[in-house]
Amino acid sequence: MEQILIIIGLIFVFVISVHSIHKPFIWSGYDWHIRHVNNSGPGPNNWNRNNVRVDTKHRLHLQMNHSPETGGWNCAELYTNVNLGYGTYRWKVQGRIDHFDRNVVLGLFLYNGPDGSNEIDIEVAKWGENITQPKNLCYTVYPRNASGPHRVSGHKRFSLQGLYSTHRFTWAPNKVTFGSQHGFYDSPHMNQIFAYETPSTFHPAIPETPMPVHMNLWAFKGHSPINKKNVEVIIHEFAHIPA
Repeated sequence: MEQILIIIGLIFVFVISVHSIHKPFIWSGYDWHIRHVNNSGPGPNNWNRNNVRVDTKHRLHLQMNHSPETGGWNCAELYTNVNLGYGTYRWKVQGRIDHFDRNVVLGLFLYNGPDGSNEIDIEVAKWGENITQPKNLCYTVYPRNASGPHRVSGHKRFSLQGLYSTHRFTWAPNKVTFGSQHGFYDSPHMNQIFAYETPSTFHPAIPETPMPVHMNLWAFKGHSPINKKNVEVIIHEFAHIPA
């Protein structure tokens, strides 16, 4: 009888543990879901819940690492379980993201699809380019309808002045304004790296439907990093300031 109770207890603990893995977690004031699926886009890549964690200082860690089990690479993605609308979206990021391998991508974005529509992106990536000075910071807005005009974007080659950077965009009914800065700032006007605003001709195509917030760290076209090194990015804070 005692052995039966012990077994039942172990099963109960296992069920609770498995359930807790799939539950949303709270960070920066929002509930977040972690993506956990193999051979799925973008990439395709393997997305692993263990590649997202929050440390004791409430900082969010995104990891991309080699998997001894599969021989491939595990990537990270999480997203809010609520849709957010117009306003300013701001991330404070720790890491030499300007030194990324050419096959590593960091995405900070809104997405509600279908693909080719309703997406606002900040992406740090060299997009596989094997050249000396590739552009590695990209801002992109996709139209509200996939049948609408082509996406618009701005690109820049950047080098950081240290470990810390702030990235933001302000989404309004008539435009999206982007900016990145060296260091951590609440104001958008200090120590700027790059700024971009959607052209006035794109005004009728600006997304208008609230969307979930996503963050991901992944391998371009599913290709392994050329340097074979694991990657980690730390997000100190995410904030949405409604319009």
